[in-house]
Amino acid sequence: MKKIVFCMILMLLFTGILAPVQAGAEVASVPGQVILYTYYRQLGWGDQVQIGCVDAKGGLWLLTGHDGTLKWPYETAEQLEYIQSGTDMERIGTLDSDALFDLKSLVLSTDDQGHDSVSVAMDAGTERSYAVQYDNEEQAHCILLGMSGDDCFENTDPDAQALYLYLRTMFPQVTCYGGDMGPRGFEPVSIRTFCNLEGLDPDHLEITACYVDCETGPLPITLTEEDRLALLDLIRNGVVIGKSNATMVTGGTTSYDLSDPDGNYLTSLEFYDGLLVRSDGMYAISSGDSGMADN
Repeated sequence: MKKIVFCMILMLLFTGILAPVQAGAEVASVPGQVILYTYYRQLGWGDQVQIGCVDAKGGLWLLTGHDGTLKWPYETAEQLEYIQSGTDMERIGTLDSDALFDLKSLVLSTDDQGHDSVSVAMDAGTERSYAVQYDNEEQAHCILLGMSGDDCFENTDPDAQALYLYLRTMFPQVTCYGGDMGPRGFEPVSIRTFCNLEGLDPDHLEITACYVDCETGPLPITLTEEDRLALLDLIRNGVVIGKSNATMVTGGTTSYDLSDPDGNYLTSLEFYDGLLVRSDGMYAISSGDSGMADN
């Protein structure tokens, strides 16, 4: 089940995120301002370093080699300087504009959360991943998203978990030691639990819907019986599988108000382009299964 859910997240978040490079287009030869990076270092055996990063314009960059030759620094400030110097970095792709917008929203919103690192292996090396935020003076602040290898650490902030998944997908050759030793990531959870709907009886709900227009406001929608049954099935069996972005929209959403048979308002569910809209951003969902929904 976990492997299926993980694949679903990848399909939802990363299908088509790379923009094609047009013939004759000018492509930067060195990384710009780094907003996300990951690296793996192995000194116990093999003497190897692998580094992947994303810059503010969506460029994806990769560097592999031996630590004795590359002399990869240990401090984050020095690591950023090293990457942005462009020393032997290879550009391997470019994020499309939509994916870059989502990624930047997550970087700006992520926070330091989690717990102390724990030792899980020996001589497995160290993989660390960071989001980089900049203040008004362009001073960088690195936030640890996750760590695997000899030691394991997970930043439990949903934004951080989404970014760590981005890195594991874009740079699998760097984060290959994530696996069972790495952060577990966002744990899939039923919509009923995630949205505090456990006390609601789907068989006795009144539902009204509206389309929220950013200029004219809410526009009532007449629900078909098929629409109603689909929403009730989502409430019963739907699963939240991960965070997609940290953006908030002021229009273009469909909102469903749930009331009891006496017409007393209970709660609302809001969706945008197939994503569940919450106060901290948008989450990817699936139809799930009854076993998950009953948890």
